[in-house]
Amino acid sequence: MKQPLSAFLIVALTAAISCNSGEANKATTSDAPAFSIDSARAAITASNKTFGECWATGDSTKFAGCYSSDACINPPNMPRMCGSKAIMAFFNGGYQMGVRNIRITTEELFGGPEAVSEIGTYEMFADKNVSIDKGKFIVVWKQENGKWKMHRDVWNSDNPPPPPPPPAK
Repeated sequence: MKQPLSAFLIVALTAAISCNSGEANKATTSDAPAFSIDSARAAITASNKTFGECWATGDSTKFAGCYSSDACINPPNMPRMCGSKAIMAFFNGGYQMGVRNIRITTEELFGGPEAVSEIGTYEMFADKNVSIDKGKFIVVWKQENGKWKMHRDVWNSDNPPPPPPPPAK
């Protein structure tokens, strides 16, 4: 009984080593460009700049273009909104409320070729650069057609919530 088990272990170990070395060779000879967090950071920084500028121009289409085709946003005190139409509607509502710019500061960025997570802070402005909100966010980015796009976006304000309405008399 020991000989068949030993033979099986040797065959299994040899197969595992062969498979792993084959995978290593595939990884080094692949035509796909190697993932670079610096490259992702540059693309995300450029997208964040465009994202903020959309508020100044009122361009909801360009704004939604910063997101993947199957993106979802998770605004504070609202239900989750998914897809380009919902994201454009959210943008249009914010624009009508007076949002004219958002400044995004990335504090952490990590991940790999499948997805990158961004953690940071934001500040939202109305006309004449008047600050109307500050908070924090987490965005999961993914590549779509070779470009990094926001895939999941969640944020919340650092401002205290408004007081509850007075009790009815």
